[in-house]
Amino acid sequence: MKLIDAHCHLANLAETFDLSPLLDEAEAKGITRFISAVLRKSEIAWHLQHPDPRILFSAGIHPNFDACDLSITDIKELCEAKSIWAIGEIGLDNGNPEIAVQRKELIQQLDLAADYRLPVVLHIVGHHEEAYKTLKQYPLPYLVHGYAGSTEGFTQLKRLNAIFTISSRILKEDKIALLTAMLNHQRFLFETDITQYYVHPDEQNPLLRLLDVIQQCSALSGISVDNLVAMQSLNARKLFPSS
Repeated sequence: MKLIDAHCHLANLAETFDLSPLLDEAEAKGITRFISAVLRKSEIAWHLQHPDPRILFSAGIHPNFDACDLSITDIKELCEAKSIWAIGEIGLDNGNPEIAVQRKELIQQLDLAADYRLPVVLHIVGHHEEAYKTLKQYPLPYLVHGYAGSTEGFTQLKRLNAIFTISSRILKEDKIALLTAMLNHQRFLFETDITQYYVHPDEQNPLLRLLDVIQQCSALSGISVDNLVAMQSLNARKLFPSS
């Protein structure tokens, strides 16, 4: 069984954990790839200093994370150096009232992705209709991370060339309709979104949380773990053909 954590923040987690033994243990349990998102300059430095064939990383200006200190210049330099597999996570978030700034930075980064022919990792919280109107102008591959909005928003966003991540946010009874819609769409991966801020007290290896996400999805949906993993593998090959 080969699993992929399609959205996590390993450089952030590395500030409080020695990741090497955690990655080894995760690999031994079948988690063989990690798609890590960078939101700060220090996290770029960590990934460049700790290359690992099990890890791909992206970088982007987050729409609602105050500690994000990346600039368009930082992202462009990473694109030119071919250091990142995608741009993101980027998007729109109704938790941040500076919508004009978000919109400007989203478009700037989509332009970079188009110029360098890179996929985009999306963070969409609210504003899904406005996001869709912008994104449909850019025929790029999208990974929509952790979407937990309405089924109507999902129906609109799935018109893009997009794969969605299933996270613990929708593994709840009140999100069954959205989970079912994603599974029926069959373009999904699984994620933990793990950072140092989300680690539980006494949790020895938070990377293993991906196994719980998949088990919970199976229990809620009635789809076997084997079938979920097989579909995940097909979608991973579409998004990460070289790895």
